[in-house]
Amino acid sequence: MYFTDMKPTFHYLTEHERDVPWCKVVELIQKTKNPRKRGKTFEIKTEGYYIVFIIRNQILYVINAKKVIK
Repeated sequence: MYFTDMKPTFHYLTEHERDVPWCKVVELIQKTKNPRKRGKTFEIKTEGYYIVFIIRNQILYVINAKKVIK
C-alpha cells in the first residue's frame, strides 16, 4: 500500500471528526501493516477503532472513523 498524502473526506469532517480526531486516525493508519481490502476500500479494526479509507492517485482519503464499543 503506497500513498504520498492523507486527506479527510467531507463526510469524515462533518460526521466523524468529533468522535475520532484526525491525529488518532493518522496514528492508527501508520501503525497498521496490513489493512483489510474490501473492494476498492480498505478497513482497519484495531484498538477499539474502525477506519475506512480509499487510495486514489497515491492519496489516501479517510472516509469513516468510529470508536467500536465492545
